[in-house]
Amino acid sequence: MDLRPSNRRIVVGLLGVMLLVLWGFVAYWSWSQRKKILVSNTVILEQLTTAAEEQTLRLFRHAETSLTVSNHWLAEHPHLDPGDTPSFIALVDRLRHMSDGMLEIRMVTRSGGLHYIPRRGPRPLADVSDRDYVKAQTRMETRGFFIGNPVISRVSGKWGIPVSIPVDKGGGDVGVLFAAIELDRITKTFEAERIKPSGSVAILRADGTFLFRVPQEDHVIGLNIADTPSFKENYALSLRGIFRSSSQFVDGKERMVSFQRLRDYPLIVIVTAGIDDLLAPWRRETATLVAIAGLVSVAIGLLALILLRAMKAEEKAQKATERARREAELILTTAGEGICGIDTAGNVTFMNPAARAMLGWEHDNPIGLNLHAANHHSRPDGSTYPGEDCPVSRTLGDGETREVLGETFWRTNGAGFPVEFIVTGILDEGTVKGAVLVFRDISDRLASEQALTLQATELSRSNADLEQFAYVASHDLREPLRQVASFVSLLERRYGPTLDGDARDYITYARDGAKRMDRLIIDLLEFSRIGHRSLPVEAVNMGDVIDEAIANLRTAIVESGAQVERSSGMPVLRLVRDDMVRLFQNLIGNALKYSHPERTPIVRVAARKDADGWVVSVADNGLGIDPQFSERIFGIFQRLHTRDKFEGTGIGLAIVKKIVERADGRVWVDSVPGEGSTFHVFLPA
Repeated sequence: MDLRPSNRRIVVGLLGVMLLVLWGFVAYWSWSQRKKILVSNTVILEQLTTAAEEQTLRLFRHAETSLTVSNHWLAEHPHLDPGDTPSFIALVDRLRHMSDGMLEIRMVTRSGGLHYIPRRGPRPLADVSDRDYVKAQTRMETRGFFIGNPVISRVSGKWGIPVSIPVDKGGGDVGVLFAAIELDRITKTFEAERIKPSGSVAILRADGTFLFRVPQEDHVIGLNIADTPSFKENYALSLRGIFRSSSQFVDGKERMVSFQRLRDYPLIVIVTAGIDDLLAPWRRETATLVAIAGLVSVAIGLLALILLRAMKAEEKAQKATERARREAELILTTAGEGICGIDTAGNVTFMNPAARAMLGWEHDNPIGLNLHAANHHSRPDGSTYPGEDCPVSRTLGDGETREVLGETFWRTNGAGFPVEFIVTGILDEGTVKGAVLVFRDISDRLASEQALTLQATELSRSNADLEQFAYVASHDLREPLRQVASFVSLLERRYGPTLDGDARDYITYARDGAKRMDRLIIDLLEFSRIGHRSLPVEAVNMGDVIDEAIANLRTAIVESGAQVERSSGMPVLRLVRDDMVRLFQNLIGNALKYSHPERTPIVRVAARKDADGWVVSVADNGLGIDPQFSERIFGIFQRLHTRDKFEGTGIGLAIVKKIVERADGRVWVDSVPGEGSTFHVFLPA
């Protein structure tokens, strides 16, 4: 599968659509469930409203009937005092029991005095002439069965809904009969009808006055809402209905309100349910569904992340593979060596341009041809090369890698050329599937090696001649110098007494010059012979070498009074022993020669292990060397002092450097003028 950034966008788009569908379903389900719950609760509210209307109608019908029956008794017994007559008292008691104790019938005299039944003394219990249910019976427009405002009894102190009728016949001084419907008693009846916890059941008079509400709120009882939008837009216009209200005058909670006007009384029954209460199950179910959808979204997100990472990794791997393939093609195309792929039958499966050029296949296609038959059929002398002896064929048989340094390949034009090659088997689970042959034309290299061999032979002969010449030349040069020195000495012995001072000085200068020339010839010969003599490389104990150098300098050490110390723990290295003796003899000799005139010479030789070898140091307390000359002193004939102060030819440190470099090491100096010098010699292990 070819993965590209567009594929990742498609995957992201698909997962986005999945999430959109998922959350769209959650939103639709939530909306539909909410609507369904509100619709179903609307039906329930209407049913509860009908039930509350029936109970309210029954309650007020029973109250009206009870007052009417009591009024008829008074009309039939005009001469009896109702408050003291046992039969009337018994009638009222039966009516109260029939209402389950919710109705208490009272009498009001024409002067407004309140009396219970039976009468509790001649004096009224309270004056209720100011009550609306009493005043209503004095006006023709309201005379009859009247439902008054809810009031707190001036006798019992309880809330009640008074209903009254006028007494026209009998009853003596009684002008009004009324029944107090105590709210505490009817609360139990309507409490079972409301939807908890925030639902309510209320009775509203047609003029907008609250007569009753459960749960009971004292500030609501008697409240008139005729001027509110709810009353004007709903209760005042319809016999029944259902709407939503915020009930600001109660507690501000949003409610669904169902109402119905009573058929026979100026009353409105109201049943409400809190929207939050109705939607609580919906909220729980929605929260659960949202949580599940959230988990699914997280899972989809994680899946998307994992999938995108996998796709990106696959894309990266494909790019790497493609890059590796291009690089391999580039390598095969630009490689200077010939590279061929061979199957198990020995046939060519691929061949790079270099191989085609060397084998003569620039214009023909070698793919599918047997490589041995086409280009490796004969030995260098032209004799037949059997296929079973071919290293390539043997590798195709056993899968082993073989390196061949001397073979001949044949071009398509019949010309042969020397090659060296490596053939490597291609294995798959232990089975040989083919081989890769890498070869190069070594014609130029063989020619170069032959030329180098001839050059090395000539150089070796030339070096031998040069060394012989140097030896002979130095011997022949030294012989005249010895004669000059001898005859000058004879002149001095024979004619010395007759010569003046200048002549004797001239003789001395001539003899010293001959000696210096002799010393210089010896040092030059020594310098030229380093590296040209066939001295053996052997395991050399550096402690023994340094001890031998010190022994050779014993006379100089005694004459200077010097102290020469060598530390223990010297290494054993593979070197030329004589060269090492000469090296340290020069370094220690220099330390003795350039000692400070005001202190005893002290020379210390020590060794320490380095990362790749050993560093042997020769430290002294002599004159020291200015750092600007730390490289110059290792040059031939480089002197920092005149011959009248220190003897020497200026070749000693040059010999040291040449010996160290021949041993693949290096030498350097650390020095403080006037305090001393330390020469360090690094020798590889």
